[in-house]
Amino acid sequence: MNKWIPFLLVLGTSAAFASGGEHHAEGPVEVPKVVLYQAINVAILFGGLFYFLKGTVVKFYSERKSGYLAAAQKSQAAREAAEKQFVDIKHKLDQLEASQDDSLARAKAEANDMKQSLIKEAQEQAARIKNEAEQTAKIEIQKAQTHLREQLLKDSLEAAKAVLSKDIGSADHQKLQSEFVNKVQAVNP
Repeated sequence: MNKWIPFLLVLGTSAAFASGGEHHAEGPVEVPKVVLYQAINVAILFGGLFYFLKGTVVKFYSERKSGYLAAAQKSQAAREAAEKQFVDIKHKLDQLEASQDDSLARAKAEANDMKQSLIKEAQEQAARIKNEAEQTAKIEIQKAQTHLREQLLKDSLEAAKAVLSKDIGSADHQKLQSEFVNKVQAVNP
């Protein structure tokens, strides 16, 4: 359709000028020589342009064509890759939707298992801390008892020495001291 428009315009103008009026020519119409020289110059110009620029123009348009073809191939490859990704993603989404309930149940089971293991660990740690605290308390009680016994023995010795030195004579004093030492040694080996 686009090729016919210029052709019809040229024919239409020729028909319009042809029907424009009559002329009375007295002989054949001559083309002036200047127009003939100009036509020859134009023909030489176009011939020279064709001769010198043919390779460059052909090369330019062939490179342009190859560039367009390469771009078309790249866009086709990108389109195919995008379609493949779309299909893959859609397939994965379908699988995820299908396995959603299973995944949810599995996650709940894992969460319950983890909860139970954390509770068990906390209980074990609490029991261990309680045992350590009880052992520490027992050790401290034993230390306190030992200290109190030692203090009681020292105080008893001093009190006994004081009583013996005041109330008892030297013979009784030595006898009681030896008995006391024997009893203390028997109690505290």
